[in-house]
Amino acid sequence: MATENGQDLGQKVPRQERVGRDGMKPRRIDWKWLLLGLIALLLVGLAILPRLFGDSSQLANRASGALAAWTGGEVKLTGPLRVQYFPDVAIKSGFELTNASRLPMVKSIVARDARISLDLGALFRGRMRVDAVRLIRPEIILKEAPSLIMGPDQTLQARVANLLRGAPLRVLRVRAGTLRMPTASGTETIDKIDARFDLSSGTGAMSSFGSFVLRDETVGFALDSGVPAETTDGLSFPVRFAFTSTPVTATVTGTASFTSGFELEGDLQADMADARAFSRWAGIALAEGESFKRLSASGKARWNGMTLIVDDGSFTLDGNTAVGALAVTPGARPRIDGTLDFDRLVLDPYVGSGAPAVPPVSVALTDQAVLNYFDTDLRISAAEITAPAVKLGRGGFTISARQGLVASEVGELEFCGGSAAGRIGLDLSRAVAKATLTGKLSDVPIEGCLGPLGLRVPLSGVGTLKAEFSTEGRDYHELTQGLEGPFKIKARSGAVPVDIARLFAGPGSLEGEGWSSNSVTAFEDLNAECRLGDGHIWCEKFNMQTGRGLISGSGDVNLGQQTLDWRLFVANHAAPLKASQLSAETPPRISISGALTQPMIRRADRPDLGKGSVQTNTKATQVSPR
Repeated sequence: MATENGQDLGQKVPRQERVGRDGMKPRRIDWKWLLLGLIALLLVGLAILPRLFGDSSQLANRASGALAAWTGGEVKLTGPLRVQYFPDVAIKSGFELTNASRLPMVKSIVARDARISLDLGALFRGRMRVDAVRLIRPEIILKEAPSLIMGPDQTLQARVANLLRGAPLRVLRVRAGTLRMPTASGTETIDKIDARFDLSSGTGAMSSFGSFVLRDETVGFALDSGVPAETTDGLSFPVRFAFTSTPVTATVTGTASFTSGFELEGDLQADMADARAFSRWAGIALAEGESFKRLSASGKARWNGMTLIVDDGSFTLDGNTAVGALAVTPGARPRIDGTLDFDRLVLDPYVGSGAPAVPPVSVALTDQAVLNYFDTDLRISAAEITAPAVKLGRGGFTISARQGLVASEVGELEFCGGSAAGRIGLDLSRAVAKATLTGKLSDVPIEGCLGPLGLRVPLSGVGTLKAEFSTEGRDYHELTQGLEGPFKIKARSGAVPVDIARLFAGPGSLEGEGWSSNSVTAFEDLNAECRLGDGHIWCEKFNMQTGRGLISGSGDVNLGQQTLDWRLFVANHAAPLKASQLSAETPPRISISGALTQPMIRRADRPDLGKGSVQTNTKATQVSPR
């Protein structure tokens, strides 16, 4: 099909070339000429930039002046001084900062290698803005006591607000830095500081992260702070801080504020795999031990500049979890105050799964002398307390420690179906520790409860024990072995494993039988006044009311040799005495001597006394009932 001009519709029309007004074709610009133009422009810029911005010394003075105004101190750029204009405008030299009023903790910062990158756009507008400061191997020295003397415009919160909001730089980079801070014992050094601080928002918000080495442990950190805000209480801003290391990991999310000092409040989560190892890393020479290991804490926390306070917190130590409040004050002797409530308190980490159980506080106090390094005021309660070989229940006690002098009171403790109460004092400040124990066990089943405590008494019944012991030793074993002092036992509705009726009716001895679990003598009441010391239990008064009468006497138990030597007599016989007994005016007597597990039991008023018996301590005397 053809058109009016005779062309076919399917035939392509050739594209017309563009021409200028003069009818000539435009020339194509070769890329090589474009590159040469850019190079020429760059060379011209390099030639005129120093004229626009000033020479090297002028530019360096402007940069150091901006940093000095920001920090409130004296900034020096020490030679050799080098200024580069490509690929960015940067100053390379040494760096010194001193007397920075807005950095009240910092005495000086010195770096031999520093790079200050400048904002080119701000320079064209006649302003000075630092894009980034990089300090290589700087040495940062902190003050011993920062000055708090200041005018109204130089309060701590004003300094911090001006420091964050008026920053003339976007990024501060520190590599291989060293920080030295004075302590009570000398100077603490933090090495290998590698950190990046980003203040590019211009609002006062900051983001930072990095790592450092403290006491041979690598510590990683991340710190993000929001826009500062003025409140009636001073300056405050949101903050999130994370701290990661082998000894401890911790995160805090909350609000930081400045009034008379720095304060922080927020949600805390802290974990320690080994609290003893953390203590040693923190400078507390705590020995190795089986307890005070895994520790974690979480809850609402406040730091007031001196003390970390955790309210409504959850705490886990050695597998035991408690809720309550805790306050920790760091120092040469850290102080711990708090109230802790455990659902279940397991004492196995403190006494060992196979060790005889004792009241919980006394064990905890002697476990590697933890309280020799801390001052404490703790109130502890538990719905259930468990310990090896003994039945405990609900309990409460306090622990107070000052300079190694420890006092503890057990005010409420369910013990073997009865109760326990008492007070423990321990002096850990000496090479040989001294301890005192005043306690009372009430309504305790004697046979099933005192045995696991190491008090193996051959009788049954429900009893009460009152004791006033003292001891000294270098460890828990020596402390328990050295216990000495008086104690009293009262028991009711029980029995002794001796068939006294058969003893009086028979030939006068129970040969080969010893204690009898089948033939016993029941008693209504039992009272004994005894003393523990030198590995012996000596009871000078013993009265037991039985159906046959009142049996009295005295005796000795050798704990080391596991032997006993007792002399008893029937002071009030139920049946009429025989004529021979009346003429002699001697009541029936009983001798119990020999091995504690299988003693010789015989009538001591018979002429054949001593035949076949085991000889033991003969100091025992007969004491008539009062």
